[in-house]
Amino acid sequence: MTTELIALIIIIPILLVLLSILAYNFYFEFNKRHKIIKVLSKDHNEILDENKKQSIFSKEERNWLGKRLAYAGFISPFSEIVFIVVCVVFGFLSATFINFAITNPIVFIISWLLFAFFPLLVLKKIIDNRQEEFNFGLKIIIDKVTSMMKSGVGFEQALKKSVITSKSKFTKETFNVYLIEKDIIGEDKSFEKMFKLVESKELRIFYLTISIGRQSGGKFSNTLEKLRKTLHDQGEIKQEITASTKEVKVGSYMIIGLVIFIYEMMDGSMDGVLDEHFFGTSEGQIQMFFIVVWVGFGLFINNLLTKVKG
Repeated sequence: MTTELIALIIIIPILLVLLSILAYNFYFEFNKRHKIIKVLSKDHNEILDENKKQSIFSKEERNWLGKRLAYAGFISPFSEIVFIVVCVVFGFLSATFINFAITNPIVFIISWLLFAFFPLLVLKKIIDNRQEEFNFGLKIIIDKVTSMMKSGVGFEQALKKSVITSKSKFTKETFNVYLIEKDIIGEDKSFEKMFKLVESKELRIFYLTISIGRQSGGKFSNTLEKLRKTLHDQGEIKQEITASTKEVKVGSYMIIGLVIFIYEMMDGSMDGVLDEHFFGTSEGQIQMFFIVVWVGFGLFINNLLTKVKG
């Protein structure tokens, strides 16, 4: 009973901190995106007012989970229900598997809750990969469009040629939405449909650059050139930061490896007493479970702190 009480005292604050960090991370990214758009379009409020009416973040459309699933490529209206079922079932099966090794109701419930969040991490990874692929393809398209426009080619023709030669299938499919439907539903709504497929602030800035250029009635190749330079500078800075944060992550894994090595050394010198306690007794198994949970939580927090936002 004492062990169960200690477990509750440790795990509940961990879960609360974890949920708070996820909520803050979502709020921070959501706020940052809107600040960027607001600054870039300070003198073009009419464009933003129209966007707000048709915004994909409108509460009348898909909820938060639905939008994340759409960003991951799951656009079916039933995807949210399927995903929730997957989370519940995966958590239950994982907890059942752990329960064979550690028979304890608290361990079972905590395992269920923790592993139910695992599909969310997979979903986030898929979204990040798609976002990275699209942004890379977008930068190449902007490079080509800018070069062709400076050579006298019109924007529409330059964009079509750049999209056709894009090596990224996902980027090509996303831009085809604009190229195919802009003459039918209009440019603004076509971009809105693109925003539903990928979460990319670079795409939004690209859209604002085009909209502002058309509103001003002038040639906006110079504006695209500035955007191209900004995106390339941002990419270089991101690579430098990523290289420096890798050292922190490697250091964390080395510390964990050192702890495991010390444990094995101590267990060997004590004739297997540690293994007998942590793996041979019910109380030791529960303690080992929460040690692993704590280490995993630490690695997760370390990953959040060292992650470079695109």
